[in-house]
Amino acid sequence: MKIKLSQLENILKSSAISPNTIFHGVSIDSRTVVSNDIFIPLHGKNFNGHEYINDAIKNGAVAIISETDLKDFPHIKVNDTLDALAKLAVYYSQNMNPITIGITGTNGKTTVTDMTAQITAKYKLTSKTYKNYNNNIGLPLSILKSKDNSEIVVLEMGASRKGDINELISIARPNIVALLNVSAAHLETFKSIDNILLTKEEIFFNQGFYKTVILNKDDEYFNRWIKKNSLNNVRTISSMNRNSDYSALKISKNQIAVKTPYESLFNLTVHNIESHNILNILFAIAMSCEVGARSQHIIPALDHYSGIKGRSKIYNGLNNSKIIDGSYNANPASFKSSINDLTNLKGTSWVIMGQMGELEDKSEEYHANIAMYAANKGVEKLFLITDHNEAIVEVFGHEAYTFSSRSDLIKYIKPLLKNDINVLVKASRYMKFETIVDELIS
Repeated sequence: MKIKLSQLENILKSSAISPNTIFHGVSIDSRTVVSNDIFIPLHGKNFNGHEYINDAIKNGAVAIISETDLKDFPHIKVNDTLDALAKLAVYYSQNMNPITIGITGTNGKTTVTDMTAQITAKYKLTSKTYKNYNNNIGLPLSILKSKDNSEIVVLEMGASRKGDINELISIARPNIVALLNVSAAHLETFKSIDNILLTKEEIFFNQGFYKTVILNKDDEYFNRWIKKNSLNNVRTISSMNRNSDYSALKISKNQIAVKTPYESLFNLTVHNIESHNILNILFAIAMSCEVGARSQHIIPALDHYSGIKGRSKIYNGLNNSKIIDGSYNANPASFKSSINDLTNLKGTSWVIMGQMGELEDKSEEYHANIAMYAANKGVEKLFLITDHNEAIVEVFGHEAYTFSSRSDLIKYIKPLLKNDINVLVKASRYMKFETIVDELIS
């Protein structure tokens, strides 16, 4: 990145002070500013980045986009710095001019984003979502952190309220999009599944540019979604229906045969044959193929793909146990999928269960339902730190153990781990269950 302040005057509708100043990077956090960055202070209910402008300058910022006038320092004054961040990302993306892929859904976004980028990176220069930056602040930053010669950019798109996906689409202007699935999550802000559906479906909106949309032909909402995409090019995936554009046929315990519209069947080795994992793989393959990738790029990228930390990645645990790390996040649908992954492993299944957040007045019901699902799938022991321990124990039985802290749980379970014990560790992000994973892996 190499941008002059003067280049931003038109898009931000404001005159620059010291317009010939050149910046090479963008930061919204004064603590992460490096030399030659432009600093964009944001503000919210409990913070105001403008209070840290001097710190940003001390750390090497060469210019500021600000809602206040600054004396004797390169800057552009705007009415809204968050809006300016979005406009700067649009400007940068238009100059970069990559093929852009946008991915949303309740579960699997980060995994599919990573898989897709792994494939397309074998084909063309690719940038992807930075860390987990997938909201109206993070997505523009992910774009701005992309290499300026990127040919493909793969972006995860998250949402917590209606209008979020529409806003992200207007910034990223993706050529190819996928709606992976819809289930209960963020009910604190969404209030209902219907609102989640309507929000995720914003990825189909016509904003004046043509999109290819990837859909799961077996999804319960497929017929609804087809009707909403009459102006888009739809490509379908399926783990069951060979009449879809992209499909997979199980040929052994850890191999699938993949069909695409562009070449003959090819085989892929996978670590997890569960249907949700196969769907994630097919979504990634479909989006990659639609930009031009083929089996010679897919196979080396996905053969033995081991996943992402915090998202069902399997580790060697203490005393030859296996630990499935689901510590990054949890909602009812993803929890059930993780239990499926666990019980497919050879050996005895245990679950360390934390709180699933933002489920509102149905929280206890959802947690008890997960306990029942675990019991029915053959999980032998349940270790709990939740707000609903009593209800969960009542459903699961005497092999459910409750704890008041992560350290107490770790101290109790460590001596019990041995060969053939497989443990799923899963909770919402704020529970910080990654500390449990770290203690249990060898």
